Amino acid sequence: MATRIKPSPNSSQKIQLQRVSHVFLRHPDPEKFLTFAKDFGFVEEARNREAIYLRGYGIDPYCYVVLPSITGEKEFEGGAFIVKSKEDLEKAMKFAGAVRKDLSYLPGGGELVSFSTPGGGKMHLLWGQEARTAPNKEPSAQVQHLGPYNLPFHKDRKGEFQRFQAGPAMVHKLGHYGFISSAFDEDLAFYLDNFNLTPSDILFEPSMPDLDVLAFLHVDLGSEFSDHHSLFMQRARPDQKTLMHHCSFEVADFDTQLIGHQWLADRGYTSVWGVGRHILGSQIFDYWKDPSGFKIEHYADGDIVNDKTPTSRQAAGPDTLSIWGPPLPVEFVEAS
Repeated sequence: MATRIKPSPNSSQKIQLQRVSHVFLRHPDPEKFLTFAKDFGFVEEARNREAIYLRGYGIDPYCYVVLPSITGEKEFEGGAFIVKSKEDLEKAMKFAGAVRKDLSYLPGGGELVSFSTPGGGKMHLLWGQEARTAPNKEPSAQVQHLGPYNLPFHKDRKGEFQRFQAGPAMVHKLGHYGFISSAFDEDLAFYLDNFNLTPSDILFEPSMPDLDVLAFLHVDLGSEFSDHHSLFMQRARPDQKTLMHHCSFEVADFDTQLIGHQWLADRGYTSVWGVGRHILGSQIFDYWKDPSGFKIEHYADGDIVNDKTPTSRQAAGPDTLSIWGPPLPVEFVEAS
């Protein structure tokens, strides 16, 4: 019988994650997706016979790995997290079916351990990768000049003008990914018991207050702040299998996000939901459907939390997801 999510404090026995790094997705037509990816704001960093590696302007050598489809259908192949030490990578070899891979031939190098979760999903851990040198200010192909924001009582931009041009919303980094789990309780226990992941917010079924149905998990770095969630999990309906919900990428600000929205709309891509402002996590969101059918998000201005931030628990419902924006479409709550 399902019960409330139980606290699972961090300890030295757990694998210590540092941050989320990248996602792996299989596409029936990778080149068609790459056209979308350029319009979405990714930069192609490298490609080989296995995959194509896309990056943002942040420190990760790549944040999205494009794989060809094996079955002719799209497939989510899991997300990767940077671990704190090589010892953490060694700990992961205890998982059934764990496979270790040398990545010295890829941008940034490193080593990767891959394994399956109880619900049939996949997770990857990365150590030893050399980070990129990030720019010292927010780059943007759209900004010609950007000064302070003039507020009603504080006009800090005097004699200067905000000027932009059309273009994609440049991606900074992978912020989070999430999936709908057919083994929600087992999957959640796996993540909470084995890694320094902890809930920021939990949603429960309104008619069954002891049935938790969604959890936003952040990387517990102690007093150091991390994103409100790097991973989220949603309980599947009885007729659903484990499937990806969406992956989400950070952009610089609201202007960049709206310019990027217009750029994608003008090219005929399918908007799923947005632009709007989430309540949990606070992000300004903008969800799209890529040519393969995966949901993918631009977000800006997300919350950051640490070990002093209390876990919130409330009833699930449309009013918990946004404070402003278009009405919640039925399509959004379904998996990709």
